[in-house]
Amino acid sequence: MPLLALVMGLFLAAPASAAPAPKPDFTGSYELAGKRTDRVFSLEVQMKGRRATVSFSTSMADGSGAAPDADGTGKVDDDVLSFQFKDSFNNEGTCRLRVLPNSSLYQLDMTVTKVVEPSPLHFYGTLQLKKTSAKPASP
Repeated sequence: MPLLALVMGLFLAAPASAAPAPKPDFTGSYELAGKRTDRVFSLEVQMKGRRATVSFSTSMADGSGAAPDADGTGKVDDDVLSFQFKDSFNNEGTCRLRVLPNSSLYQLDMTVTKVVEPSPLHFYGTLQLKKTSAKPASP
């Protein structure tokens, strides 16, 4: 009888371990990860269901040069937050935010689709972010 109990226990435990991972909740505040100190980047995400409202700001740490702010909207599909943005220089683009596998870091892939003013473009590209709060900063 103990062997039957062991087999039944393993059988019943298998579906629990095969359960899908929980969907990421992107709501919160994010900053650049790593040791790069010459730039500041802040991302705020507010989720409502699968829909998101997003804003970000970036600048050089010493305050020099362009310092774009941007707003956008998007949605979550397949564990990725995709959104469009328009920055304070009227540049426009698309972004994809996802959790990096086996990590507490996030990857933000930014693609500029319309260039009006090129001076802030060096801030955009692929960034690694860390989530600093599960709530977006207050306006």
